[in-house]
Amino acid sequence: MTEAQRVARIKQLLAELNKVPPERHEVLRLPGTGGEPRLCQVIKIGVDEVLLNHQSHRVRAQLEDDPEWQGLRQDPHTEAAQKVIERHVTRARSLEELAALKDSLDREGQTHPGVMTHKGVLINANTRVAALRQLEDPAKRYVRVAVLPETVHPDELALLELRLQMQKELKVDYTLTNELLFIEELSSERHLTYAQIARELRISPESVRRGENEVRTRLQMLDLIHLLQRIPKEHLSLAFFDKLGYQQLRDLHSAYHAVVQNDPDEAQRRLESFLLSVAVGVTPVHQLRRVDPHFMPDYMLPQLQDDEGIGEHAARLAASTSDGFVKPPGVDVLLTNDEPDGGNLNIRGLIDVVTQRDKRVPVPGTPLVLEREDVRDAVKTAIITGIKDKRRDENETDKLQAPVEAIKNATRQLTRCAEALGEAIGGTDFDDRRRKTLEVAFRKLKRTYRSLEADLIKAQVIGK
Repeated sequence: MTEAQRVARIKQLLAELNKVPPERHEVLRLPGTGGEPRLCQVIKIGVDEVLLNHQSHRVRAQLEDDPEWQGLRQDPHTEAAQKVIERHVTRARSLEELAALKDSLDREGQTHPGVMTHKGVLINANTRVAALRQLEDPAKRYVRVAVLPETVHPDELALLELRLQMQKELKVDYTLTNELLFIEELSSERHLTYAQIARELRISPESVRRGENEVRTRLQMLDLIHLLQRIPKEHLSLAFFDKLGYQQLRDLHSAYHAVVQNDPDEAQRRLESFLLSVAVGVTPVHQLRRVDPHFMPDYMLPQLQDDEGIGEHAARLAASTSDGFVKPPGVDVLLTNDEPDGGNLNIRGLIDVVTQRDKRVPVPGTPLVLEREDVRDAVKTAIITGIKDKRRDENETDKLQAPVEAIKNATRQLTRCAEALGEAIGGTDFDDRRRKTLEVAFRKLKRTYRSLEADLIKAQVIGK
């Protein structure tokens, strides 16, 4: 069906609808511009007569990651392009979710109509159409959709999709990367201000400034993801980062921007350490917070060298090249020389190993070939065990530092007490009862001080 045929078909269905009394029309009330609602008539049309939306933000990242899509994106309404879109639309839900949707549509039909342009391009309901196409009964392979007028501007369509998505019902949330791409589009292509985007996405509705700052931060998070994508030799897909949440990225964003201007090398090491952890499946926030730029050589590598399977090869897999870069082909270039000592850790080289498509990992300087999954599991175990060791070391440090910090805090409290006393002592409300209470508290302080002083003398920290 050509575009002209599709437009004519939709006009025909609308004309047939208008032959029946208006009270029998189904009309969908949609968000409009200027706060005014838009009333659109609903028609019933075959699922093979509508077009899946290649600009749907439910599958935007997946399509950008798909090499096949790159040759089809210029004409997204061809049969081949539509098949690629449909594949990603159905994969956006689990097999169980898709089966439940098909069963519901088969038994109960559509609960709510979808929305499409006057040219038959769906704004939402892409998944419902894909599921309806899989039903065996031809009589059920129809979809109810509200038709937008020709006057709707293309810039309005993205906002309409967003507003329909915000009306949650049982819709699947956007993935992390799809939501970030949506924010980027609203800013760079639709020219919405940060405040407008925050309002549309209901980000920090209690504070305009906080909402603006969060939108700005999320756009910077997307920039960080693009940096992380390009670290491995085989660049990572956007969907790779959907395993993360905003808190992990927010922590990384804060730590990275705190040092990138003054120490770009440390900032890069932080990115690489973060990515290696995520690549092997270490994603909980409380674990990633302990992975700083010094974690991999100080804690991970010693644990990796103790691994029963690859421990003896860890130094070769993790040694830096002489110029600091990983040179293709293969992991054999991770070696500085024939007898690496493991003192230099090339985090990027390990990232290449655990993210490569090839399941075989040759060990440099030997005929041995390891399995990529074995290396990945070993690195994951080494990171998790290293985190536990670091937590224990930090706790021991805290215990040693605790007496010093307590005395410093006590000094600050006494200073505040003296300042507060100067303000309170001359007031009429500072009566005998309060004076007596203060006297008792001070005597207790003196007794505690003398006891601590005795302990410090006994420990030879201070003299008599």
